[in-house]
Amino acid sequence: MLQRLLPALLLATAAPAEMPLRHIVFGSCLDKTEHPLLDRTLTLPMDLFLYLGDNIYADTQDMAVMRAKYQALAESRFHRGLLERAPVLATWDDHDFGVNDGGRDYPKKREAQREFLDWLQVPADSPRRPREGVYDARMFGPAGQAVQVILLDTRYFRSSLKRIPRDQAGVGGSAVPNDDPAATVLGEAQWRWLEEQLRTPARLRLIGSSIQFAAEASGSESWANFPREQRRLIELIRRTGAEGVLFLSGDRHWCEFSTLTRGVPYPLHDLTASSMTQVHPRGTPTPNAHRSLPKTFHRPNVGTLDIDWDAADPEVRLRIVDEAGAVQIEKLLRLGELRP
Repeated sequence: MLQRLLPALLLATAAPAEMPLRHIVFGSCLDKTEHPLLDRTLTLPMDLFLYLGDNIYADTQDMAVMRAKYQALAESRFHRGLLERAPVLATWDDHDFGVNDGGRDYPKKREAQREFLDWLQVPADSPRRPREGVYDARMFGPAGQAVQVILLDTRYFRSSLKRIPRDQAGVGGSAVPNDDPAATVLGEAQWRWLEEQLRTPARLRLIGSSIQFAAEASGSESWANFPREQRRLIELIRRTGAEGVLFLSGDRHWCEFSTLTRGVPYPLHDLTASSMTQVHPRGTPTPNAHRSLPKTFHRPNVGTLDIDWDAADPEVRLRIVDEAGAVQIEKLLRLGELRP
């Protein structure tokens, strides 16, 4: 068995710097390890897979409970199938961080980080082990076709949400924008790290954020609840001259495509892919003035990103795929559109 798996495992763990990425698959919100959508995902063309958060549902301070859930995912046919196909990267959201809507005040965040890194089999001597937060970045492909993948940690350092009384809240929830200059999403250490990443040359940059970046504030969690932090990231993209930025997000239990067009160096797009197995009963999306495609999708789904490097202006095709393999949302972009 090990001999049969070894070539695939070596491929999955190698750093394919010389090979351009062409097919990237991503998803969020898994409350099951067996599901038709997970089976469908394993049939898709794939050079890289990204877990965007809520990879398990472990709202707990009991690390034994969290560890058992990670072990079940690690041993699942789905996760093992991913490792046989491609490199696997991940960030977390609230339910695998350990508490619903949680942030920096969660008392077990260091222990939860250890369980997360153990699940990913991050080596003991990795610089990620002593560092606070699970943020990570990798570069794939040769010069001229370099794809940078940046996975943010929107939990470990995040300030508490600002809320209004429930009887005053809208359909989306009670969270409202917090304009306090001290409120943060990323924390200063992660902000410094992110600036270094955005100054690294790349043709395309995929920023994985467990919460939506471009969507309008609607009562639920999003970057729009921290408008100063959202603006700080926009200005950092402008100041560093980082081109090719695309946001990939999860969390919401529906899919939509959002775009910021005002006060940005170029259109900043955000494809939300959610959820893979955890279908939320609310079903109906909240209003989103930044929704730039009319359709939303609410059933189990996975996101795909395909790059055509052979086009004169390389093309990026983003899709939401359902468990039958049908395309539910689709957007074609050209890299020339993603630059100042």
